[in-house]
Amino acid sequence: MAANYWESSQFQRFLLTRYELAEIESIHMLQHLTTVDVTHLKIYFSNLMLRIGKRLRARQETIATAIIYFKRFYINNSLYDIDPYLMAATCMYLACKTEECPHHIKHIWGESKAAIAEVSADIKFQYEIPDIAECESYLLEEMKFYLVVYHPYQVLIDLNEHIKLPKSSLQAAWSIINDSYCTNAILIYPPHVIAVASLFLSRVIDQGILGDLDAQQWFADLNVDITDILQVVNDMIELYHTWKSYADDKIPDLVQKYIADLAAVA
Repeated sequence: MAANYWESSQFQRFLLTRYELAEIESIHMLQHLTTVDVTHLKIYFSNLMLRIGKRLRARQETIATAIIYFKRFYINNSLYDIDPYLMAATCMYLACKTEECPHHIKHIWGESKAAIAEVSADIKFQYEIPDIAECESYLLEEMKFYLVVYHPYQVLIDLNEHIKLPKSSLQAAWSIINDSYCTNAILIYPPHVIAVASLFLSRVIDQGILGDLDAQQWFADLNVDITDILQVVNDMIELYHTWKSYADDKIPDLVQKYIADLAAVA
C-alpha cells in the first residue's frame, strides 16, 4: 500500500489537525449549538447533497466532492454568511464540473430545489440561477481555486485487490466511507487512513473477512499509523451513536434558529 505517496502528496498541506478544526467549530458553532446538534447538521447537509446527487444520477465520488467543497467553505465561514441551501446546490454544480460529469446550471437549480422540497415543504429556496453562478465565485475564492479532491474509494478498491474481500464486506466498507463524510475525518486524514479504518470496522461487522492471525498480520504490515486508524474508527462509532437521535424533520428549524442567533450577534 502506497501510504508514503499520500503522506507526501501536495494535498497534505490542505489538511487540518483535529485541534485546529475543534477551535474553528468552537468559534463558528459550539457557542450556539451542542456537540450533538453540530453532528446532526453535518448529517443533514451531507444527506441533502446526497439527495441532490441522486436526482442528478451523479456518481458517489461526485457527491463526495461536493460535500468536501461544502466543508471547505464553512471552515472559515458560518451558515449565516452564505445560506447553506444555496451553498449545497452550488457545491454540487461545481463538483459535477470538476468530476467531468457537468450538468447545465438550470438543471442543478431545478433538482436542488426539488431535493430541498423533499426534505421539508417549509424550506423556501428563494434563489434563482444567477444566484448559484454568483455563489460559485465565492466558493472558488474561499477555496483559493484549489479543486483537487482525493477520496478513500479508490484506495479501498486497490486494497481489495490484495485481500479479496467478500462482496458483503466490501459493500460494508464502502458504506462506512460514505458515512465518514458526515464527520471531519476527510479534512484531517489522508484517504488511505479512512479506507483502512473502514476495513477495520467492516471486519468488526463481518468476522469472516480474515482469520484472526491473518488479519493482525495484514494490519501490522500496513505503513499506517494505527493511532490514526483507531481515531477514525472512534469517530465513526460516535457518529453512529449520535445518528440514533437524528431526525430529518427537526433539523430545518435548528438551522433557522442557529442562523437567527448568529444574525442577532452580527
